[in-house]
Amino acid sequence: MKQRAFGDNIICKDGDLGDVTTASGIIIKDNIKESQGITPRWFKVVSVGEQVSNLFEDEWVLVEYGRWSNSWRFDGVDYWKIDPAGCLATAKERPNTVYYNRSVATAAKRTLG
Repeated sequence: MKQRAFGDNIICKDGDLGDVTTASGIIIKDNIKESQGITPRWFKVVSVGEQVSNLFEDEWVLVEYGRWSNSWRFDGVDYWKIDPAGCLATAKERPNTVYYNRSVATAAKRTLG
């Protein structure tokens, strides 16, 4: 059974919230719980409600930090509800991104020394 969105709801899966492995095999640990992890994240769109006209199923959407719900698991897959106002960009294929909020890290360095 497929998850289905209604109204202005957007349901996504495959959120970029875990560890990232680069093409060369380097594992970059997830930083979402740290200040450097406060950045937008990519999600794959599963379903959009009838009031959403700028997103389509199977697209990837870049979502402003924190504009997604807690996940829920259904048939072994994690899903998130995305706030339509938090959608920043779309892509047809999964973007290859490493997340690091440089401005937060720089601010932290300045206060320490």
